[in-house]
Amino acid sequence: MGGVNSDRSSSPRSDGTSGSRHRRRLGALALTLLASWLLMMMPLPISLLAGLTGLSALVLLVLVVVQSVKDGRWSTAVIGVFLGLPATLMIIAGALLSTLFYTPLAELEDCRATAITEQARVKCDAEAQGSMVEWLSGLLGG
Repeated sequence: MGGVNSDRSSSPRSDGTSGSRHRRRLGALALTLLASWLLMMMPLPISLLAGLTGLSALVLLVLVVVQSVKDGRWSTAVIGVFLGLPATLMIIAGALLSTLFYTPLAELEDCRATAITEQARVKCDAEAQGSMVEWLSGLLGG
């Protein structure tokens, strides 16, 4: 009988622990998404770190959604799946594309940093498009 009483007394404690764990994970998820957003706005070498924070956010999102389903928090689970999943996948995809096109994007950032007039910025964009096409054809062997 002692085992039955200990199970009942541990049940509310585990619910409280589950709720605080859920809140901590939600807070960590929000911070990693914010860090990803801020890192994406940085210059190119630093902006690649958004992929790492995006992966961290994806792991936290999966944990939050699984815990939400277990606890019956359906609204949190649905919002996480329909908003969080596409957001984290877009962050990761953006970092992967930035890594893939690193050289042309770095040249574009350097050109824009030195461009003083709007005409010079337009010229940078046109040169970047040509450079991107050349880089892609060289990458694909064409």
